[in-house]
Amino acid sequence: MKKLIGLLGLWCVPLLGYAALAQPVVPQKHIYIVHGYGATVHDHWFDSVQDQIQNSHTQVTILSLPDSMQPDVKSWQWVLEQNIKTIDENTYFVAHSLGSITLLNFLSKRSPSKVGGVVLISGFTETLPTLPQLDPFILTSQNIKFSFENVLHKHLFISDNDAYVSPELSLKLAKQFKIPYTIIPKSGHFLAEDGYSEFPQLVDYLKQILK
Repeated sequence: MKKLIGLLGLWCVPLLGYAALAQPVVPQKHIYIVHGYGATVHDHWFDSVQDQIQNSHTQVTILSLPDSMQPDVKSWQWVLEQNIKTIDENTYFVAHSLGSITLLNFLSKRSPSKVGGVVLISGFTETLPTLPQLDPFILTSQNIKFSFENVLHKHLFISDNDAYVSPELSLKLAKQFKIPYTIIPKSGHFLAEDGYSEFPQLVDYLKQILK
């Protein structure tokens, strides 16, 4: 009887080991959404993108930036620093408007060797004639030394009738960092009041690069 149990044990060990090897571990991907001026985590298309993209293999975090009507560079950078500990090929960023220059400022300080993806919505790096109250924030954030060569997937979504960030400023950013871009007609500033409580073009792009 003891010999029989011993023989069964010899057979079971390799079988159990094989079963464990037959289930590869899928890396956890993490997307961080960085909102812009005057926004909260539940505004515009943020919740919708999170609901459509988040699953067992992808976590979506919408960062809550304080006093968004009176943004402070140090306070916003502190939120990113506290919440984003690891940046690698499984880390992705989506940033809207003022969140774009905030993100680029943050990545310049961290200088990650590899980033999964960076998607900018109405991105810019220069002062906005339409929002002069943001000049101090923007001018303080302009020391950008981040190389997009380390970003596996990058894209910029631009509206041709953006009332706050002119298409020319976004195109200048795309040219400066050699970022592929899509111009979406009559999308305003990609706000809920512009019809962007959902963002199907962004969702489709994220699903494509997350495959």
